Amino acid sequence: MSDPTEIYEAIQNQLKSVRSRKSLEAVHTVCQDLHDSGAVDFRIATISKLGANRGVPSAQTIRNKTGAPYRTLIGAWQAIGDKKRKEIKGRITPTGKYDWVDDVGNPTHRYLILDLIAQVRHLKAENRGFASIQKLEIDYRPQSDATEESQLPNILNHELAALKEAISDDFLKRQGWVRGERGNIMDQSGKVIFRNGFLDVIEKLLSLRTK
Repeated sequence: MSDPTEIYEAIQNQLKSVRSRKSLEAVHTVCQDLHDSGAVDFRIATISKLGANRGVPSAQTIRNKTGAPYRTLIGAWQAIGDKKRKEIKGRITPTGKYDWVDDVGNPTHRYLILDLIAQVRHLKAENRGFASIQKLEIDYRPQSDATEESQLPNILNHELAALKEAISDDFLKRQGWVRGERGNIMDQSGKVIFRNGFLDVIEKLLSLRTK
């Protein structure tokens, strides 16, 4: 059994202390939020710091003998983070060109850099494919635009204004929220409020309706 949720539920059934069960739940929630944000760093110090105000035990408590249930759960989440990091790194040919990435100290930053490198390589490959096209046919018939337009929802002006306000810097600041690097929204403690892509899809929708 390697799924963190299954491990969490199994450990919960074994714990007798209500306090321990609540602490384990807090650890699981923080790890889930980290995973949803695209992070790959599930070290004890990281989990303890992010969950300090959410019921997560201190790093020392987790490392103590009695912290074995927490370490087991965190280990399951770290295994997922390690797998994700290897998948991204595996998409980059080990020619030595990107060896410098290994010198980046923060594991999450290393993952993000490798992810960007992989995306750039993919885009370059697509560009080479486009460059090989000898003849390009473009359909200028107006009905194609009408069909595309008809597929878009009919959004009223006041609804557009509400969407703009929902992702405005002033609104986020008043809520104590910040923009994430992957289009998500988090609070000041790092808890994910809206998942990856939330900002991106709203901005895309706004751009379509304002053309």
